[in-house]
Amino acid sequence: MKATQYTGIYAGKNAVRMEFIYRHQRCRETIHVRPTDSNLRRLRDHLEEVRMAIKIGKFDYFEYFPESKNAFQFSDNKAAHMTIEQMMTGWYEQSYKNWAFSTEKANRGRMDNHVIPNFGKIIVEDFTPSRFREWQRTATVSAKTVNEVHSLLSQAFDFLVYDDIIDQNPMKRVRRLKHQTKEVRPFVPEEREKILAALSEGYARDFYEFAFWTGLRTGEQIGLRWENVDLERKVIFIRESVVKGRKAGTKTQGSNRTHELSKQALQVLNRIKDYGNDSEYVFLDPRTHERWKCEGVPRERFWTKALSKASVRYSKPYSCRHTYASIMLSQGENPMWVAHQLGHKDWGMIRKVYGRWIKRE
Repeated sequence: MKATQYTGIYAGKNAVRMEFIYRHQRCRETIHVRPTDSNLRRLRDHLEEVRMAIKIGKFDYFEYFPESKNAFQFSDNKAAHMTIEQMMTGWYEQSYKNWAFSTEKANRGRMDNHVIPNFGKIIVEDFTPSRFREWQRTATVSAKTVNEVHSLLSQAFDFLVYDDIIDQNPMKRVRRLKHQTKEVRPFVPEEREKILAALSEGYARDFYEFAFWTGLRTGEQIGLRWENVDLERKVIFIRESVVKGRKAGTKTQGSNRTHELSKQALQVLNRIKDYGNDSEYVFLDPRTHERWKCEGVPRERFWTKALSKASVRYSKPYSCRHTYASIMLSQGENPMWVAHQLGHKDWGMIRKVYGRWIKRE
């Protein structure tokens, strides 16, 4: 932009830039107007007004340039100029790279479907615990979903507390709803054997037999590579997962683990070795002889049909994990060992979900 006869004003073709010093920093603001003589005179007067307000200590950036990014940077009360949507977006951008792919998708969905539609336009300074309590009282979603929204908001408000934008997190004064955790229903051994018998021999049966005898998450099993299998030591190393068709890390830090193989799981791996599998992955799609694309493919192609053929009640493949945990605990295995096998950081989840199968002394 070319400088005009007015100091601090630079004219372009369809815009004018104003420059001034505020808090020892050079500030530039672009005004999208044609640089006519009348417009330039008005902007000159506006700039003089800005400089005078700065000089006498009465300058409010938002008052003079409400759309400017600088306004938020220089504001002494950022909470008065930030919406909940802006807060959530900032928190998400700073956080999502540390999440597993599945966690990122879930959190993004909760933000887009619940947090932003219900609270997005509220100014942070105006958000009160009662605002959330009212939504909590009238929400038509489950208590679990309400608590998930509570958690996301609380995490985002914590970021503002850490940055000294607000003094306290309003969500800390809202109680989470009590909700009954749905009791898991593992398969009994007879049902497990019926399901396996209904599966065609080969990769299909091997896949679910291994799931029943390891309790791996489906994504962990799809992502298992031969380089992470040690048949001599009878262990596998869980280092990655495949979620919604994408390679990802394990769900949590505790999920990154060494899993001890049962006799039955070891037999499955040795059987697959005998097939002459030269892929880097252990479990392959029998149609393509490549790694399964995602967890939904074996479920729809084999699992659902096998349960129908075996006349066994339908339950998701995740029930293989429940079956493994319940059987190990019923046999007297240490709950801490079972927790490690499943990839939990401690046995709290074991106690909560599988407590009734823990063998008492």
